[in-house]
Amino acid sequence: MPSLAETEKIIPISANTIADSISVDLPRDGVRAVRAARDNRRNVYLCRSDAEILQAIAARGPTGHLCRAGWCDRVCRTGKAIAQGIVKTGDPVLVLNTGSGLKDVRAAMQACNHPLL
Repeated sequence: MPSLAETEKIIPISANTIADSISVDLPRDGVRAVRAARDNRRNVYLCRSDAEILQAIAARGPTGHLCRAGWCDRVCRTGKAIAQGIVKTGDPVLVLNTGSGLKDVRAAMQACNHPLL
């Protein structure tokens, strides 16, 4: 039987997303990330599109929040988890925002048709 390390080979890809803070061709510790996803109690991976990220950025604009694309990626995936019943009412959820949209103005400009004055 192959060892755990032999079955978890991480293969580099060409990462391409508007969320440049999470765009990684070869994660530094991909095996640890795969193990964490596999071993969590729900054992799921969720994906999102750049269009969904842009929608999430635009939706937060009227609230006064200029959010970075990488954080909006997490918001999109959390929304999908709720919609798919993976996260249920009453489940604890934390989506931490540690970055400012000012670090990635390009994404915000793509998300909005025109500035709000």
